Amino acid sequence: MLGAADTSADKAERITKKGFGLPERKGMDAHHLELLKVGWYYNWGDSTKLTTPAQFVPMVYSGHRDPPKSKEKVLLGFNEPDHAKQADMTPAEALEKWPALVAKSQMLVAPALAGNPLKSEWLAAFLKSDPKVDAIALHWYKGADSAKFIKDLEEIHAHFKKPIWVTEFAPQTAADSAESPTKFTQAKVNAFIEETTAFMEKTPWVQRYAWHHSGVGTSALFTKDGQLSETGKAYAAVKK
Repeated sequence: MLGAADTSADKAERITKKGFGLPERKGMDAHHLELLKVGWYYNWGDSTKLTTPAQFVPMVYSGHRDPPKSKEKVLLGFNEPDHAKQADMTPAEALEKWPALVAKSQMLVAPALAGNPLKSEWLAAFLKSDPKVDAIALHWYKGADSAKFIKDLEEIHAHFKKPIWVTEFAPQTAADSAESPTKFTQAKVNAFIEETTAFMEKTPWVQRYAWHHSGVGTSALFTKDGQLSETGKAYAAVKK
């Protein structure tokens, strides 16, 4: 759980697991969160301009960003430091910056990798010195295969023995969706959403998850005019 003690106050503050990586800088806002019926969101930054019942979870995107000024209940670590077009950091660079994140968080989620955490030399090197990490972050884009998704999560949890935050998941990345927007049928994507979220909702060690909006195709949550797509409707229908 997010808190050390299981008090009534803790229970009252618990947020539903379902969330969304909201591209706030690209114009998405509280209305999109409301349509999706999510309990939390992040925007790849450490602050938000939105007023919404959904809980905002800040992130320190890279080593070039400062940690939050105030201490946060939960803080997401660097975004894809193993990717040259994302945070692009060596494990040593991340470890040098990590104490500043520790000082500004009660709970700190590990850097979210572009690759599989189990196969990552980056994460192995980062964790070797035993930095404070309260949960493992995961990005997953391996098709509309719920059995593979569940197996991957189970293996990652068994290895690291820490809670899991799936901060990005969908059948396709935005780039793949642009190239082949209908690679996965709507029926397959709907089934993937239903099966994976049912697993995550019932699994205590999966603390949060957030679908990644691809912009186009069957991995997109919204149409070009800002309405829920069929995929968005399926995700909005997910209940705890």
